[in-house]
Amino acid sequence: MSVLRSGELRRIEIHLGTRCNNFCVFCMSSMNRDQKEDWARPERVQEELSHFYEKGCRAVGFLGGEPTVYPQIIESIAYARGLGYERIALCTNGTRLSNADFCRSLTEAGLTRVTLSIHSHRAEVEDSLITGVPGNLGRKVEGIKNLVALRRAGHLKDGISLNPVLCGPTLPEMEQYIVFFGNLGLDDIRFNYIWPYGAVRDERAWTPPFTKSMPEIVRIMLLNEKRLRRRLSFGGIPRCALSLVGVSGRLGEFLAAKYLDEAFFDPGNDVSMATKQGPDRFVWQDVKKNVLKTAGPQCARCRHQGRCEGVWKTYADLYGTEELSPL
Repeated sequence: MSVLRSGELRRIEIHLGTRCNNFCVFCMSSMNRDQKEDWARPERVQEELSHFYEKGCRAVGFLGGEPTVYPQIIESIAYARGLGYERIALCTNGTRLSNADFCRSLTEAGLTRVTLSIHSHRAEVEDSLITGVPGNLGRKVEGIKNLVALRRAGHLKDGISLNPVLCGPTLPEMEQYIVFFGNLGLDDIRFNYIWPYGAVRDERAWTPPFTKSMPEIVRIMLLNEKRLRRRLSFGGIPRCALSLVGVSGRLGEFLAAKYLDEAFFDPGNDVSMATKQGPDRFVWQDVKKNVLKTAGPQCARCRHQGRCEGVWKTYADLYGTEELSPL
């Protein structure tokens, strides 16, 4: 089981299958989705919800693929609420949320939080370059309006957040993205530095090196401190990347703790791959750090070694680990 900070609800995330209604070029499920993997059986989902509730979990997230197209998603949410889960979340691309009745059904079943994977505020990027679905951004904006209306009506007590992938095409437009979605009522954003995967794994235009991206990322951090005042964080960026643009000392410690500290933002959570026949359970943070990410030999001298995850191995395949420096 995972390790939590004091006061955190123990959390389980249920992976329902890799099927999706978008075709994101960097999707971590893209390598398997065309195999038409079966959805998790509803009884299996219920078994996992019950198992982890008995183990002390009181927060659950439903993942995919795309969980809103899981045929039994409403029933699964209702089952979780009936067991006693206090926080019930969806991580979704938002396309299907343009249907107001469907949104309302989710919250009536017990949904308390939504995290939206929307990567750009411009249709030519979101629809054409990334998701491959014409008219998609418009539907997602309608979905946001539906969610915000439900939140104002007293639903979704645990909030609504954005979970965009930060990549070559979206990096220069972070400020406009923040303002655009802020005007729609969303001010909680986690920019996740791209994991080179799927169709763009070897494409450097999609995965810029930290030496090129950090000036803009630091600019956004400082702009947020001065003017934007949003709840921002960045995933997949080690603390030492700040030194690549000359940020050091007290300012570096402040920015790293507020914007880059994944060990604090993401307390360990269990994952259940409910599509498997037998128990397939793991702690996502452990898999990231020990299997999917790597560090350079110089990182052994860093005082943050115990909590820093390093970089994606596929990022290191592109650029090595020379950018990393011990603090």
